[in-house]
Amino acid sequence: MRNGRFVILGNGGAAVSAAEAARLSGYRGEILLVSDVAEPAFNPMLSPYYFKGKIPWAGCYPLAAGFYRDHDVACRLGEPVVALDPDRRRITLGDGRTVAYDACLIATGAAPAVPPIPGLRESAHAFTLRNAASARRLDEQMLTARRAIVFGVSLVGMKMAEILARRGIAVVLLGRGRQVLSRGTHPAVAAVLRRYIEARGVDVRLGCTIAGVEDTGNGVLCRLSDGTTEPADILLVCTGIRPNLAFLDCGQVTIDQAVLTDERMRTSADGLYAAGDACQALNPITGRHDWLGTWGNACAQGRVAGRQVAGVDAALPGALPQHVSPFFDWTYAHVGDIQPGDGDVRHVAFGDAEDGGYALFSFRDGIVTGANMINCAHLAGPLKSAILRGARGDERLLRGGDGHPLAAAESILDGCRLGRLDHRQHDGGAGGRRARPAVTAAGAFSPP
Repeated sequence: MRNGRFVILGNGGAAVSAAEAARLSGYRGEILLVSDVAEPAFNPMLSPYYFKGKIPWAGCYPLAAGFYRDHDVACRLGEPVVALDPDRRRITLGDGRTVAYDACLIATGAAPAVPPIPGLRESAHAFTLRNAASARRLDEQMLTARRAIVFGVSLVGMKMAEILARRGIAVVLLGRGRQVLSRGTHPAVAAVLRRYIEARGVDVRLGCTIAGVEDTGNGVLCRLSDGTTEPADILLVCTGIRPNLAFLDCGQVTIDQAVLTDERMRTSADGLYAAGDACQALNPITGRHDWLGTWGNACAQGRVAGRQVAGVDAALPGALPQHVSPFFDWTYAHVGDIQPGDGDVRHVAFGDAEDGGYALFSFRDGIVTGANMINCAHLAGPLKSAILRGARGDERLLRGGDGHPLAAAESILDGCRLGRLDHRQHDGGAGGRRARPAVTAAGAFSPP
């Protein structure tokens, strides 16, 4: 389709990438972008870097000035969509007006999944980090705060605990589960990371949730599930996000956690695409439709959808999890599926986080499926390529072999002809201690 009306719902990474890709692919029709947020695209994943002083506030807005004009994108910002009818190919706006489309992309992103805790939503001292307004409010509050509670031990929760602690604020980090970073991190690796941040002053309490929140004027008093109370000036909620899909009828479009798509970002309805946090795409390792909420993945999916709308065939074989995050002086990286649920699963660990880098690899039936890495994050990109190519671990690697993460990674990369790694790029140097790796069945690993 080279002409017609392409309606994009949302204004995040997937949305703007789709608009750009459509124009670069020769699309000459109308592009209408509709968003309930009345400002340019904002990347919430960058706000922690602003809090750390790594980037200016303007750096959280990834688009160049004039993006919408330069790509001939008409915008209706601050206008929510309340309904979408894929059979009639039209959307309904909050004021009742309808807009017809020839092709439509659902890229509405996600909103904080705030638990239904008494007093939480009403608290003036509770914060989330999904939009610019909440990030600015939090930044102002941190100037005078002395105590903070971070509810949620996700990557964002861990990052914010570090940022608050570095500012001299006493931090309690609460998690409902039995480990930090439960999504994609082996329990033993999570235990190493927990001990590390605890040693830097963060009070980590697992298996604990908030039962109630009461504003006290200048702060909050949180009643915890263990019967204790905890006062704070800041209550930061990092308990996950939920796709913004209230306007969709699940009887017209196939939805699980989010909208299901194929490798061309097509949904079950003709002319309707989905990308970013609003969709679930194929995981090439598991074969399942997985929900993967990262900015880079959203942009890649948006580009595929934009090209498809412009009549250029494009596909994304699947979405593979990949995260890199600094915690104090360490850098943690996760790529792929570290805890597959079936088959012959092995976890093999190499190195030492305190001395030269540490990595734990996951193998299913001899094929590498994922890795957790501490202080050797530069391995994440090459390993992601290896995983997507179905790289196998040789018998020597699966038995243990050399104890350094670089040597293990090189063995995997050699197996799929991705070349060698430069030892000089290693975060902690190549001279780390050669600890004997631990090779165990799934779930039984203990780090050296």
